[in-house]
Amino acid sequence: MRYVISYVSTINPQVSDMNVTELMDHVKHRNTDLEITGILIYSEGNFFQVLEGEKDIIHSIFNKIKNDTRHYNIIKILDKEIEDHSFSKYHSSFTVISNHYSHRELQLFLEQQKKDNPEHFQSISYLTQKFMKLS
Repeated sequence: MRYVISYVSTINPQVSDMNVTELMDHVKHRNTDLEITGILIYSEGNFFQVLEGEKDIIHSIFNKIKNDTRHYNIIKILDKEIEDHSFSKYHSSFTVISNHYSHRELQLFLEQQKKDNPEHFQSISYLTQKFMKLS
């Protein structure tokens, strides 16, 4: 069984755009190596991330995230088992999702959350839309 954790957070003002770019590249490679699927988006001083994978790995990553001083005000949105992943790979994007393919995967994720998490769907949808510029 796969697992998902999703959260939003606020960037530490000491972190530069260059640091964010380096973080995005590092996270994408590390999560790909760990067979984690999902997305990390940074926009206007905030992060939004969805992590999907084996439960122990996802919890280990999230514990590291909670202790990372590059951001604060971490608000967990999802923390649950899932039957299948919503994303085919791990995506990271600075500012907006511009790739149509990753945009479509995020839309599929939202559709799945509408069915699986109706009580939280409005919040999840609102937050993800804040990170996206729809074409």
